Amino acid sequence: MKLNKKMIIIMASVVGVIVVIIIVLLLFIGGGSKNLSFEEIENRIVTSGKSYYEDNEDKLPKKGQIELNVSTLVSEGYMNELSTYTEEGTSCSGKLIVTKTPNDYAYYSYLDCGSEYKTELFSEYLKDNIVTSGSGLYEMEQVVPGSDENETVYVYRGDNVNNYIQVGDYLWQVIKILDNGEIVALGDTALLRATWDDRYNINTNHYNGINDYEVSRIREFIISDVIEPEDMFVNIKGLITPFTACVANRNEEDTSRDGSTECSKVLENEYFSLLPVYDYMNASLDENCSKALNDSCSNYNYLSTSADSSWWLATGVGNSTENVYYVDGKIETNFANYNRSGRLMVHLNKYVSYVSGSGTVDDPYIIK
Repeated sequence: MKLNKKMIIIMASVVGVIVVIIIVLLLFIGGGSKNLSFEEIENRIVTSGKSYYEDNEDKLPKKGQIELNVSTLVSEGYMNELSTYTEEGTSCSGKLIVTKTPNDYAYYSYLDCGSEYKTELFSEYLKDNIVTSGSGLYEMEQVVPGSDENETVYVYRGDNVNNYIQVGDYLWQVIKILDNGEIVALGDTALLRATWDDRYNINTNHYNGINDYEVSRIREFIISDVIEPEDMFVNIKGLITPFTACVANRNEEDTSRDGSTECSKVLENEYFSLLPVYDYMNASLDENCSKALNDSCSNYNYLSTSADSSWWLATGVGNSTENVYYVDGKIETNFANYNRSGRLMVHLNKYVSYVSGSGTVDDPYIIK
């Protein structure tokens, strides 16, 4: 059967239309799709950013973190304009944040779509519940580590403060939120057990340790057994950022609570450390907690109870060379050569976002 010219033209037109429809559908499905959820857009920023840095490894940060605007990912061809993923009329901006972690890099996305959506930072979520009485999150002034300047921080204080975070298999507790948005968190006592220091002390003529945290055995242990193994606490390593640790010794009669004593000596770019004395003291609501060894500091203080009540602090006793502060229901002092638990302290990146949870031990916060 012969096809006339008109029929051939009609059939060609139909085939052409079908081809166009298929191409449009493929484009829609393959990455230029509209109406992604905001969470899917956040994930798209991260996956595009990872691809970008796979091709541009020299631009990754050697330490700290860097930010990359979505416009760069678009102009370099790693993703489409944000408007191609949203409803018509929705205007969004976004950025990728890359942080150097102990063994790798962590990637965070931040999306701002005005009144319709904004990535919910964990720090901002927590600061919606600041209190002025009872247990909870308080606004306070503390020194910036290593300087004479003060900053506004938000500190959990009291007995029942609902500050638990689940990361991997372990529970952590939020201690405070810094002015820059970083979150100071303290791990469960099961994370570490070690001697604070067991060196020979020339002042005591015994191997009862030297209370200098910078050269201590426990810091060596953290570096070699916590930071260096790639699979050790891998989940929390993807959320943390390097920080300035406060490690100066403190005299027993010292009444400061703003960190001015402990933060007069600092270590830069630490990933894990121990809690300094002043952070323990500030967790207490008892007005009689004026010195570290006041028994009152254990009152109305969620840090006075834990699965293992005996755990090291980062602070040495200033009027000795061998004694260190630790917690055993309250703050005590003893030789550094004892073996105790250690609660690892970290700083969570300020771009960590809230996912779910109420902060109780049975319903801890989930973050990403």
